[in-house]
Amino acid sequence: MRHFLRILFLIILTNGFLSVNGIAREAKPSVKATRLESPIQVDGLLNETEWQSAPPISQLYQYEPSAGDELSEDTEVRFLYDDKTLYLGVNCLDQNPSGIIARGMERDGSVSPDDYVYFLLDTFHDQRNGYVFSVNPNGARYDALLSRGTNTNSEWDGVWETKTSIDDEGWKAEIAIPFTSLSFDPNNDTWGFNISRNIRRKSERGRWTGARPEIRTSYAAEAGDLTGLSGLKQGLGIEFSPYVVGRYRKGDSDADSLGDWGADFRYRITPNLSATLSYNTDFAETEVDDRQINLTRFPLFFPEKRGFFLEDSGIYNFGGLTSSRRSRTGLRNLLVPYFTRRIGLSDDGDIIPITVAGKVAGRIGDYEVGLTHALLEGKHALGSQNVSSARILRHFGEQSSFGLMTTAGNPNADEDSFLLGADYHFRTSNFLGDKFLQSDVFTLATWNTDANDHTIADQAFGASLIYPNEPLYLSMKYIEIGEDFKPALGFVRRQGVRAYAGNVTYTTRPDDHPWFREVQMSLNTEMFTDLDNRLDSAEFTLTPLEVEFHSADEFEFNIEHSIDNPTEDFEIADGIVIPAGNYNWTDASAIFTMASKRVIAADLGLTLGEFYNGSRQRAFAEITILPNKHLAFNLDYSFNRVHLPTGGFDTHLASARMVWKFTPDLTWSHLLQYDSLSDSMGFQSLLRWEYRPGSELFAVVNQSYLHEERSWRTTDEEFAVKVGVNARF
Repeated sequence: MRHFLRILFLIILTNGFLSVNGIAREAKPSVKATRLESPIQVDGLLNETEWQSAPPISQLYQYEPSAGDELSEDTEVRFLYDDKTLYLGVNCLDQNPSGIIARGMERDGSVSPDDYVYFLLDTFHDQRNGYVFSVNPNGARYDALLSRGTNTNSEWDGVWETKTSIDDEGWKAEIAIPFTSLSFDPNNDTWGFNISRNIRRKSERGRWTGARPEIRTSYAAEAGDLTGLSGLKQGLGIEFSPYVVGRYRKGDSDADSLGDWGADFRYRITPNLSATLSYNTDFAETEVDDRQINLTRFPLFFPEKRGFFLEDSGIYNFGGLTSSRRSRTGLRNLLVPYFTRRIGLSDDGDIIPITVAGKVAGRIGDYEVGLTHALLEGKHALGSQNVSSARILRHFGEQSSFGLMTTAGNPNADEDSFLLGADYHFRTSNFLGDKFLQSDVFTLATWNTDANDHTIADQAFGASLIYPNEPLYLSMKYIEIGEDFKPALGFVRRQGVRAYAGNVTYTTRPDDHPWFREVQMSLNTEMFTDLDNRLDSAEFTLTPLEVEFHSADEFEFNIEHSIDNPTEDFEIADGIVIPAGNYNWTDASAIFTMASKRVIAADLGLTLGEFYNGSRQRAFAEITILPNKHLAFNLDYSFNRVHLPTGGFDTHLASARMVWKFTPDLTWSHLLQYDSLSDSMGFQSLLRWEYRPGSELFAVVNQSYLHEERSWRTTDEEFAVKVGVNARF
């Protein structure tokens, strides 16, 4: 109770003190959509007379490299709509069309190495939720869900269409988004909208509104207005997606083949609230996990990749604990209260079939709600298991919210497990006039029964404060996790700790410097103590130099000092033990990143220095080769050489990926991975064909190999074909 009262106090303090606004901001721009009498053909030419009659967005403004200046190439954006579809026409004029870079073509692949446009639709005009889309000159498509104003979920695949063309004026994109693919308020004729354009050969990016480098186009609070939308029809709000799948599996001693079927049924209860029921949920098309090498005494984190759980997952972002790979707030993945990989996957990675799963997610007035329930087949001797989660958020203020979350069930044991938490999220883009400020506060508690039916309860809580601006970026974070805090549907990297993190980054963009476009200096700290405040481990990383050149190549130099005080011996590699004790060491690293606009680009890194009471040398290379729009190659390799008084060892981690892109809707990818610790190799081949919008065919091959006595032995094989159909009414 005392921690809950602390949370309430911090909420009141944060909402009262941090909401101070300064200078009033400028009015947002707006553009009007023009209504059509009948649908138009989507061909990427923009030659219909209706396009010329629609009022355009005619100028974008740079946010890189020269913030606030007009983009060097003109861009025209127009909107048309009828009862069922929103159309966007984007004309990217270019004085040098032969210089347009377009090598990507796969659905949901990265378009960052190319010229592209990226736009946001805030369909509720609430500055919090919406959709983002991106298109390159080859018609490659990317889409994602936006939640909480800044978080994007790229696993969402909407049903929409785009065609592109390149001519002597530049390149054009014609985009059609059915209203049945979107949630919106039909009584509101104004949506939020923003768009950005990337001119890759110039390393130049600009957007319609919010032309500052610390802002992203997906920040809904910075969007302008799209007006004139009326009489929109969402249909009956029914979506039915059945599938059939055939599999062949072969293990060390047995083989089997089977056929199966399942279906997803979605009903839009209201324009902004939907229910989904999935029977015999199947994930044959899910990409395998990226292998990792663990040289710590703590478990690794593997992200969720299954589409059913990633859709609508933004509502479960809790307490500011979710952060991206390049986040500077620290303590990444230390605690994830609701970790959906626990559903359908055992602790050792085995698949637990999901008999049926259901979700309700969306908005009810100022509330955002999510409810998930799944019935799992029992693992080994366990009977069927029920697991569930629920989340509710109350939005208020500019971009703030207060929420509750709970989970129940334990998919890996007969014991009960229950979690309850509350969090407060504060965010404003008006701090001191035009600065961002964000704060999160949370508290969590778990109750677990043991084999003797005794209840073990414990808690976790924390807070963070972030000032994500330029030239100065500041962040502070604190998390405390009890010894017995164990969410059965969550992930906890360390227990019985108090964790502190901080970051300060200074960025300068020198005018007319002959070499540098951007220069950064930063200090990042992470420190862990036990609950008696005895130091357990710490990392202090100083980056005295991180530069981006005018070519968009980057270089950084880091010095890191580490402290680790394990109280028990632990095995870091096969037969190599780190004894309990007090250790501190320093190393230095240099990383060079080549601009992705090149046909061949690479990330190259080298780390040299101490490691515990020995030494470590690490090198890595990540190479991307894009010879044309139909082929892509990615080669990754990392190497560690460790010398310790108890012994030495080397580690190797390698992967090779090749993608054939026949069309934007038909791709065939191959992934080969190897790690030396398990001395095993895995191969996946995945064919994906979206043969009509929303309906897909997948063919998957998975194979595992173990190295034994100078040869490779196949340990597991799987071949699966899955065909799904999507129907909307």
